[in-house]
Amino acid sequence: MQQLNMDNSQNVVDSTLYDRFAGTIFHYLFQQVSNEQDAEDLLLEVFLAAIQDESLSSLPAGRQLAWLRRVARNKVIDRYRHIALLNLLPIDQALEMEDSALTPEQYTEQKENYECLYQSIAQLTSLQRELIRLRYRNGLRFFEIAAILEKPEGRVRQLFVRTLRQLRTIYDQLERGKSNETVR
Repeated sequence: MQQLNMDNSQNVVDSTLYDRFAGTIFHYLFQQVSNEQDAEDLLLEVFLAAIQDESLSSLPAGRQLAWLRRVARNKVIDRYRHIALLNLLPIDQALEMEDSALTPEQYTEQKENYECLYQSIAQLTSLQRELIRLRYRNGLRFFEIAAILEKPEGRVRQLFVRTLRQLRTIYDQLERGKSNETVR
């Protein structure tokens, strides 16, 4: 029971600390990062650090504000160091560090696009499907495809352009058909 009362009193101290100083600290953070979402994220980090520091509640209000400002300043410095690190890294390493996972909406949209593409490819002739497979899946150049298909390279290029145009037309028709279904 005594532990419960101590937890409640700590929550009251934490909430009054937030109520008293959140506006001031947010204003400082917003001036430093010029982005509201980043300032809110940093504000959260500052007050999480405040909750974890048990000695903060025993300090007078002026010292509490000074402590919070110092933590906020350090969080801003950390943010800029992280951004500078991303800017200094070669682009390949920076891309690896970024979160490349798709959101559920992006994943669903990508899946629908692939399904529509596969349906479009299925409507092509076998020669056109073979041409797309050799070019995109196998990564062959036109002269290599021409040798496999035993056709002149110019003819293969021409067939490839026509195949892509036809594929785009079929794909657009399928997309329009799907959008008409969702409107109804």
